[in-house]
Amino acid sequence: MKNTIKLIYLYTLICFPRILSACATCYGAADAPATQGLNMAILVLLAFIGIILSLIILTIFSFYKRSKAYHLSLLTKIENGE
Repeated sequence: MKNTIKLIYLYTLICFPRILSACATCYGAADAPATQGLNMAILVLLAFIGIILSLIILTIFSFYKRSKAYHLSLLTKIENGE
């Protein structure tokens, strides 16, 4: 089964070499508008990912702080006999 998959992969790469071609960002002219547009699109997507991951981390940290404060308030109520 593994040999069959390897043969299919090899056949695909030999018969369709354009699959191995890089995008315009990798091989395009640096001053071309399409290349600059792709570069900006990559940066925007990275920024969105960074913002979303930061918000997830801040939410987890906020939950941690709230949980810690809640447990401390429960401990003080137990110690005070309430």
